[in-house]
Amino acid sequence: MSTPDDARELDEQVATRSEPLPEEVAAGDVGDRAPEAAAILRDSEERVAEAVEGNAPGDAADEHRPSGEGV
Repeated sequence: MSTPDDARELDEQVATRSEPLPEEVAAGDVGDRAPEAAAILRDSEERVAEAVEGNAPGDAADEHRPSGEGV
């Protein structure tokens, strides 16, 4: 369950990750990135939680696919 501290931490992470890079500013690409940053952070947290719970592999190495099934 989410707490006010969790929400505040997410807001702080969104603020730092939605700040455009200097080269993006120079190119004129400075639109509002906060919604996209928030969505990326939420997806990341969900993947981490699933990996911790054992519902999803932590990385591709944990999938244990035969080499013939690789990309």
